[in-house]
Amino acid sequence: MKLTDRVLLAYLQERFEVEETERIGSSGPVQGPLLYETGERPEEGWVYLLDGSSAFLDDTAVPEQALFIFCGGMQGTFPIHGAVIVLEEKEKLPEVLNALVRAFRFYGEWEQKLTELRSGAGTVEDMLEASFPVLGNPLVLFLGHDFTIEEQVGTEIMSERYPFLESGREHMEYVNAVLQDPRYEKEHQSASCYWGPDYITGFRSLNWNIRKGGETTHCLCLLEYKKQLTKADGDLLEILGRNIKYVLQSREGRGGRREESLHKILRRILSDRTLDYMEGSRYLTSMGWQREHQYLCLVYQLTYLDRGNLPTNSICNFMEEQYRGCSSFTYEGDIVNFFDLTVTELPLDEVASQLKPFIRDSYLKAGYSRVMEGHIGLRRQYIQSCLALDVGGRRKPYLWIHHFNQIAMPYILEQITRKLPGSMLCHEKLLILRKMDKENGTEYMKTLRTYLDQQQNAVRTAKELYIHRSTFLYRLEKIKEILESDLDDTEELLYLNLSFRLLEREES
Repeated sequence: MKLTDRVLLAYLQERFEVEETERIGSSGPVQGPLLYETGERPEEGWVYLLDGSSAFLDDTAVPEQALFIFCGGMQGTFPIHGAVIVLEEKEKLPEVLNALVRAFRFYGEWEQKLTELRSGAGTVEDMLEASFPVLGNPLVLFLGHDFTIEEQVGTEIMSERYPFLESGREHMEYVNAVLQDPRYEKEHQSASCYWGPDYITGFRSLNWNIRKGGETTHCLCLLEYKKQLTKADGDLLEILGRNIKYVLQSREGRGGRREESLHKILRRILSDRTLDYMEGSRYLTSMGWQREHQYLCLVYQLTYLDRGNLPTNSICNFMEEQYRGCSSFTYEGDIVNFFDLTVTELPLDEVASQLKPFIRDSYLKAGYSRVMEGHIGLRRQYIQSCLALDVGGRRKPYLWIHHFNQIAMPYILEQITRKLPGSMLCHEKLLILRKMDKENGTEYMKTLRTYLDQQQNAVRTAKELYIHRSTFLYRLEKIKEILESDLDDTEELLYLNLSFRLLEREES
């Protein structure tokens, strides 16, 4: 669970005396908290707690996306970047730490509840009910431009005072006034939270638009009643809105008939090795997927715990609704997504960035292929995605997302050593160097590896090894003598580089 600095500030202000703040709203979502240790280099995306006497040096490398909370006043210097909250002198660090832990747990349990509702058979009303105690104010989901109330929670005590929340003539008069407001016309297409026109409705509200195909279809409103709204509430409203958007799109998918022809030909490309390439290419071209377009394959692997529960059809519908030029379908127990990036008009990095929170929150494992041009590589891109999941999942099982480019070298090494171990494939003389190091305490292997890593640059290699240049040159001559090589043949240098990796893989 990540929270914005605004949410954490609002939580602390209810429990402690805040003396000063700086750059609130600049840190982005953060996780934590951590106790800062003097001299530590802070990492991006964390909350750091400091004693009021702690100080940052001017040259300390501080990331912009971090939050620093000083307990017991502030006697030192501010960090040069990141958001800052200073609590008064009477506030003690242990109490503040406990409060932050409870904050992350409180909001984390709420987000987990939303995820469970989204992944199961939960409705929008269920999500509003679960969120009402957290946000502390009434919630309304309006449909389209006519402000028809689709779902609402907590508005019973407001309806008599605010006719805008009731159907009838007065409601329509309010709606017409809102629609004619020039500020609303601009904000109705906004992709972030915005304040509603309280001078028309009679109450303040924070709104978040739910959009489809570039148009707003629903508006989620958090109404100010008793509890005053702040921008922190807008950050929480956005979390709720994204989950409701997923449920709405899943509901549409279950109610409608999806186009199967594109899915069918893509499944044939994956399953039928005898399929004529030109035949498959003609089908894809007739559907708008041209030969000169750029393509990407993304495979979702359901985690073991969720394989029987996660609604795969909902995920497929969500992907196709979210991205133009995306075909999403199930194949051999996984969810396969092909993107025509030329139609999608998004680069790989942007697609990956947008999908990262969805993949994490849905408990999926994802494998990305390389981007390739044309139809001939579609099946191979699927294989790349599956290999990314397989090799990446074994090497770093704690990660949710794996890219083929990140596992290409480990995969190559795995294939090379399928029949013979690395010590029987590596440069034979390298084994002599390793034996001499073990028996005589020399560092010939380390010296040669560093020399190769530094592109055969003697000055940089000596500096990296913390030895004098003449000492390095003496070692290099001995290494050349043992290898019986001048180390100037490009194929031999490649072989040596590969040999080091083969030996390292065997040792690990």
